[in-house]
Amino acid sequence: MANCILRGSLSKPAMAFARTLVASQTLPKAPFFTATLLTPVRKPQMFSGTVRNFAVSPIRCSSGGSHVTLWNAERALSLALLGVIPVGLMFPSQVGDTLIAVSIVMHQHWGLEAIVTDYVRPILFGTTVPKLAHGLLLVVSAATLGGLFYFNYNDIGIAGFVRKIWSTKAKE
Repeated sequence: MANCILRGSLSKPAMAFARTLVASQTLPKAPFFTATLLTPVRKPQMFSGTVRNFAVSPIRCSSGGSHVTLWNAERALSLALLGVIPVGLMFPSQVGDTLIAVSIVMHQHWGLEAIVTDYVRPILFGTTVPKLAHGLLLVVSAATLGGLFYFNYNDIGIAGFVRKIWSTKAKE
């Protein structure tokens, strides 16, 4: 194999020189000097093209589209949380509780999705585990949103719960 690599690395200048020596009529041909010594050795078929095409990492394929829009939406939601949560807690209502529930679940879903995408990669776990992790994340996010909606409509709501915790007196 080292012989093939060495001969392959001397390709263009050495082969051109060898062809000139073989093709020239002025050189006397002796029994020890044959054209087979100067002709390039053909590489075996199993090495053909494998050195250049070999890669350790998988081919990166973008899913298409720009991810800037999603990034901007995540930042806008994070900024909106600074207003939605205090206003929802100061003025308790079902609309405020619903806004708090939706914005918190969206925020946690996008954050956990980034974590799952970054750390549960197909190169480490195969193709099945990342798909299961993303599916589990969707189930957890839907269950969280459903639980918060249930709490908002059938109980005191998020703002009422926070106010009740803040108004609790310590036992003496």
